[in-house]
Formats: sequence, structure tokens, C-alpha cells
Amino acid sequence: MRKLTAMMAAGLLLASAVAATGQPTQAQKNECLLASKNCTNQVDDIYKRMQRLDREIKKGKKVYTPQELKQLQQKLTETQELLRDMERPGK
Repeated sequence: MRKLTAMMAAGLLLASAVAATGQPTQAQKNECLLASKNCTNQVDDIYKRMQRLDREIKKGKKVYTPQELKQLQQKLTETQELLRDMERPGK
């Protein structure tokens, strides 16, 4: 009886794990980078921000819509331009 119960529980866990991985959740999206939400304890330097943006962009269409990917790419470009402006001598 215990074996049957354990096997049924394991089967339910596997079935729910397969169903959960099919659709990207909001938790998989980095809301802080995408929409400046849930950023309370995240303070990055400019290099970390560029790395995080690049990492999120590489997740691609599995997690983000094309519009969201475009927005992330735009934020990465703006961050890179900001770094270039900061590195210019005489400014």
C-alpha cells in the first residue's frame, strides 16, 4: 500500500512539473530589468546591468515576447551608451 501511494505521489509530481515547464511564468521574466518592477534590493553597477540584460536577451522567445526582447535590447543599448559617455575623457 505504501509503495502504491509513493508511486502515485511521484507520478503526480512529475505530471505537474511537465505541465509547469510548458509556459514561461512571470517569475522567469526579469521584471526589474524589463519594467523596473520588483527592484527593491537590486543595485547593480553598470557592468552587472549589461550582463543581466544580455543574459535575459539570450533567453529569447521562450520567455519573452518579441516586444519585450526589443525593449530589453533598447535598454542594453542605452546602458552601453551611458558607459561610453562616462568613459569619455573631458566630460
